[in-house]
Amino acid sequence: MSKPLASGPGMDPDMAIDFPRPLKGPSSQHQLVTLLVDYWFDSDAWLPSRLIAALAADLGITASASATALSRLATRGVLEQSSAGRTSRYRITEGARKRLRGGLEQVSAFGEQSRRWDGHWTVIAFSIPETSRDVRELFRSRLRWRGFAPLFGAVWVSPRDHAAELESTCSAFGVDDYVIFRTADSSLRGKRLIDAWSPQEFREQYQPFIDRFRPWLERFDAGTVGPADALRVRTELMDAWRAFPWSDPDLPAELLPEAWPRTEARDLLVRLYDGLAPAALTFVEEAVAREAPELAGSAKAFSVRSGSY
Repeated sequence: MSKPLASGPGMDPDMAIDFPRPLKGPSSQHQLVTLLVDYWFDSDAWLPSRLIAALAADLGITASASATALSRLATRGVLEQSSAGRTSRYRITEGARKRLRGGLEQVSAFGEQSRRWDGHWTVIAFSIPETSRDVRELFRSRLRWRGFAPLFGAVWVSPRDHAAELESTCSAFGVDDYVIFRTADSSLRGKRLIDAWSPQEFREQYQPFIDRFRPWLERFDAGTVGPADALRVRTELMDAWRAFPWSDPDLPAELLPEAWPRTEARDLLVRLYDGLAPAALTFVEEAVAREAPELAGSAKAFSVRSGSY
């Protein structure tokens, strides 16, 4: 089992919360995080493990796998646990909630093509000593999640304007040996900043996503997706989508070839994920009525299009 990473000197403890990294293929921990964020991110309610297990069963997660995943997420600092009699209860920790808020903004904006590129890049050069290797890996992971790539070992670039955010991130991680600046290609000599990526490497990842979920969009348009399937497909859809920012820097359309497949994938996501929300929420509310009626009205469905609940 993965252990939470230790905080370095001056590092915000919230940054050491050990979220399971999105991977290709299903994972009980990933799916439970997605489920809880999809419907209870804005709620402080304690969710009985029996309710989570009931919903997890509809995702194909066994009771024992659900219990193990909840325990590991609590160890990672993603969830906090409480007991009421013989019942274990869970909710998202405040530190994880702060981290997840940025993640929700990221997955909602990712692939949205209406944002115009101003032709400038954000560049950060930094130094983190070998004695703070855990902090360095966390910091690099954070940069990659925000669409940066290493041009050189400790020189990372992004075509988005992340300068102000980066300064806060450096402070949160206790990184004080850095320089951040914005620049245009025309002012540089030597290696092109776009060469930090090989777009073809992340182009091919979208076709399996499209092939997997397009039939469900066709069924949704035909009105043949029931509430149980709506919950499962919606969870799987978001679980798959939120892995893309780890491997795709969300380059502006101006830097990409025509007919980029991410555009089709995002359109599918928005139409299907948001479209299934009413049926999925009905299914969740029915489970709440059976397993934890005191929580009636606590669940809300997230919308990718609006980036809110």
